[in-house]
Amino acid sequence: MQTTASEKLLLQRVFSLFTRDDVEGVAILSGYTQRRDRGIPPFEFVLACLWAATSEARRSFASVWRFLLSAFGIDVARSAVTQRFDQGSADLMESLFLLALERVETPTHPELLGKLAKFKQVLAHDGSVIQLGAVLKKLCPATRTNSVAAAAKVHATVDLVHRRIQRVVVTGERESELAVAEQEGIKKGTLHLNDLGYFKHDYFQAVLLAEADVLSRLKENSNPVVTHVRHGIVGPVSSVGKKLNDLKYCRTQETFDLDATFETSNGSVELRVVGQYNPETEKYHCYVTTLKAERFSVMELVILYTLRWVIELFFKLMKTSLHLDHVDTENAHAVRTHLYASLLASVVLTAVAGAAAEGAKMPLSRISPLVVGIAAPLLAIPLALLWLGQDVTKATLADLILRTISKGCVDQNINRTQDYWGLLS
Repeated sequence: MQTTASEKLLLQRVFSLFTRDDVEGVAILSGYTQRRDRGIPPFEFVLACLWAATSEARRSFASVWRFLLSAFGIDVARSAVTQRFDQGSADLMESLFLLALERVETPTHPELLGKLAKFKQVLAHDGSVIQLGAVLKKLCPATRTNSVAAAAKVHATVDLVHRRIQRVVVTGERESELAVAEQEGIKKGTLHLNDLGYFKHDYFQAVLLAEADVLSRLKENSNPVVTHVRHGIVGPVSSVGKKLNDLKYCRTQETFDLDATFETSNGSVELRVVGQYNPETEKYHCYVTTLKAERFSVMELVILYTLRWVIELFFKLMKTSLHLDHVDTENAHAVRTHLYASLLASVVLTAVAGAAAEGAKMPLSRISPLVVGIAAPLLAIPLALLWLGQDVTKATLADLILRTISKGCVDQNINRTQDYWGLLS
């Protein structure tokens, strides 16, 4: 049978992220296959973990067991699945996530603004907390111990223009988001759009020294010394030398634009400070940046900062459709396995969206990642079967449906129920 255009797109963009040979090779190196596999081949295990992340709100071993049973017909005891979640499975999922991250195709961006073309990348950092089982509190103590005993934090760096993950680091909740970003380093020619979690004068100075750029929200308690006023300030000449919070704004103008010096541990650094007035809150939305006024107007900076919504969408996808807000297990290796399964699923869904956009000859930005996540449970089994190279026929679908119900939906309290019925005989 001739391969269709849609099949070719899935083969090129999705199924090439990792193959059975890739998984089996990594499984040996990670230690997954250094013990009896208990009837669960590594490729099927990976696909089951990946798609189980999208299909059931409660992350558990049972969701993986049900997927193995329904999609692949692998009928093993639940305990066999539980015992597969060890350091080998965690290392396997992490390695495949990194492999898929390297291979996922970066699409051209038809809506790329000309003014961003000079940057090698436009990046954003962010972090999100995952609630863990209380028994892990010594390994990953939570910040708010009165309500949550244990928690981890996922730190991500995202390419905002091409809508793809660049880097992920997993730490305890108490690890500073800024400290993780600083460990990553700053590459020359990159632009970083940061929220207040990454606000630090020394960090801004490091960005300048690395010949990179940053655009960040300005902390309300930040009060630098004004060195130059472009517009929007009453008495622009006399304002030089004053503190930012002592200025009077021209209410006839919607924005203000000035330069100011910020104190650092190594002296001071001069940065541009801009703001846009919000009539609803009757306050200015203020930003600090290294970007020059000759290249970006205040309104362009305000619009540019909205690109951060891409990383916000990524974490929203992870916490809603990929159910990574709470991992309910006391096994630290299982936490890592579930976590990287969700991250891998996010890469696969990005690739599927890219294939769909290419097939429809439309820009990827027209497809909502959140809606793709919502649709993922409908896509999971068909994609898994195609990834395995199986022919999806009426017979296979009929078997799958009945097997899922008869095996995966059995009453777990059947003996107790029958005992009660026996009293009525």
